Amino acid sequence: MPANMGMPVFEWNDVTSSSLGAHLVFGLLAGVAFASIAQTMGRSNGPARG
Repeated sequence: MPANMGMPVFEWNDVTSSSLGAHLVFGLLAGVAFASIAQTMGRSNGPARG
């Protein structure tokens, strides 16, 4: 995205560090939410019958 906007690609500054932090927080929250949902769905389905 920075290259499309004419900005330097491999430059480390306040914007890039806050963007990295935001992506890490989002990934952590998404992972926790996915794990919680997967655990709940696995628990509610009960044992498989076949």
